[in-house]
Amino acid sequence: MIRLLLLVGIVSAFSCLLGCSSGNSMPPAAAKVLKEATAFELLSLDPGRRENKSDADGLHGWKILGTTAIKDADTRAKLISRFAAGVAENDGTVAACFNPRHAIKLTYDGKTHDFIICFECYQVQWYVDGQVTKGFLITASPQPTFDETLKNAGVPLAAKSQH
Repeated sequence: MIRLLLLVGIVSAFSCLLGCSSGNSMPPAAAKVLKEATAFELLSLDPGRRENKSDADGLHGWKILGTTAIKDADTRAKLISRFAAGVAENDGTVAACFNPRHAIKLTYDGKTHDFIICFECYQVQWYVDGQVTKGFLITASPQPTFDETLKNAGVPLAAKSQH
């Protein structure tokens, strides 16, 4: 009986190593900013990194292809929900690229918060008033909702990677 319990414990521990969450989560402060922001914009970015980060048509080195203010509460809630779900779904998977095609720009408590998102490599960079802070991981699951919202607003999307 003891051997059976020991075996069950080992199998359970091994299964958890293979399938349990990596502990990836959105920083609580980021979740609060998303929920309580006074202004919310969704942006389409050109994933080609630019040298001049101060360009008026750029965001932290990426060219802005277009933007739409998210004023509808239901649309905003859907974007936040999908974004949070994508973060929760990530099991630690990440790629070496960073080719962001999406961003969320928020105003909260007098500060600007930018979430630069690469659904290709599953990374989010978070900037507060232009300074990079703690990043986190995401899956590609929110991308269709983000793309649909941008398309519905007439905002162009960057071409997808072919790899």
